Amino acid sequence: MKEVGFRQILIGFEAADDRILLNIKKKATLAQNTRCMEIAHKHGLKVKALMSTGHPGESRKTVEAIHDWLVDVAPADFDITTITTYPSTPYFDLAVPVSNDVWAYTADNGDKLYSYDVDFSRDGSYYKGIPGEYKSYVFTDYLSAEELVGMRDWVEKEARHKLGIPFYHVSPATRFEASMGMLPGHILRKSA
Repeated sequence: MKEVGFRQILIGFEAADDRILLNIKKKATLAQNTRCMEIAHKHGLKVKALMSTGHPGESRKTVEAIHDWLVDVAPADFDITTITTYPSTPYFDLAVPVSNDVWAYTADNGDKLYSYDVDFSRDGSYYKGIPGEYKSYVFTDYLSAEELVGMRDWVEKEARHKLGIPFYHVSPATRFEASMGMLPGHILRKSA
């Protein structure tokens, strides 16, 4: 890959616990993921590791394992998010109602993932959102939605600090009315 021009690769490792990897049917083990990182490092390829929390059976221990693994394998960058259940995914389509607004998906080993009933036309369920304002619509038998967000935030902060990886700089969005062709003044040319 390096010989043909690749310098950085993006890999969805997702988890750092074999039980979680099995629950999400990743078809990879923690040992295989670690070996992948070793091979990439050996050949001078930078890796951005994609990680996620909120899977069936997720606990404080499995989220802490993500932190420890990231620090141990030292990717060039990483991203971590709390998952959202979307239509046409097993977490959504195979879930059964447990109350008026909560659904449960059960992994093959019995671990559960609970999700709140989300009206996607009303509630924005973004990949991450604004730092400090993340919201989880999932929880497990071991972590509440709020605890999942707190653990996600902790992993990102601590692992970035230990690895010396800066946070992304986020600029506030600029709103403009595109349908009427009204562009914000700062991007228009000034006439003489």
